[in-house]
Amino acid sequence: MKQEPASKNKDGTIIQFPSFENRKQTKGLMLFPIVSGILCAAIFGLILNLLLEKPEQQPLLAEPPEETSLFEVPAFTFWVLQAGAFSTEAGADDFISTLSSETPYVLVKQDDMHLLWIGAAGTEEKAKALAAAHTGDVYLKQIGVEAFQLDLSEKEWEWLSAIIGAIHQKLTSPGSAFTATSGELENNDLETLQKVIKNSSGETAFLQSLGAILQLEKNSSE
Repeated sequence: MKQEPASKNKDGTIIQFPSFENRKQTKGLMLFPIVSGILCAAIFGLILNLLLEKPEQQPLLAEPPEETSLFEVPAFTFWVLQAGAFSTEAGADDFISTLSSETPYVLVKQDDMHLLWIGAAGTEEKAKALAAAHTGDVYLKQIGVEAFQLDLSEKEWEWLSAIIGAIHQKLTSPGSAFTATSGELENNDLETLQKVIKNSSGETAFLQSLGAILQLEKNSSE
């Protein structure tokens, strides 16, 4: 190891000055704890930040489906004004195209036939009064809806009960308005009836609602 020239104090003792290389090593040793401290502080801060960081918000769980129960639709009867019976739907459509645009109707499938209804009432007498206002051949026919059950939520049953109530009101008073509120219910059984109420109005909505109730009864027995 090289040494710088020695010098003497006044008392004659020799003072040895460190060489340049020794001063460089000493400086490096002095910087090491400083750099280490900075690194340790940075690592400690990172760990502390991770520990204190709020956990990611968990996604909201989907709402559980509403509980359902079996509700019974009571049996009822009514009379319809039948304007025709067709073996094919195309034949029925051809006849419907000849009707006045103001004529309400519903096409109901029964067995292999397509029945065209243009009016309905709760009794035969009221059905005859309606038929008198129509030109052309009109056949009066009594229809019976048997009691059937549906698996529905309370909300769905309340909506369906309101629709059935409106149907009975219209059958009792054929000249009254048919008022039914459309619903946004996710129920496959009620899908057809919901579409009828949403997309139709007046006498047409009334007749098509009767057809949809009949379809619900048929589906429940299959």
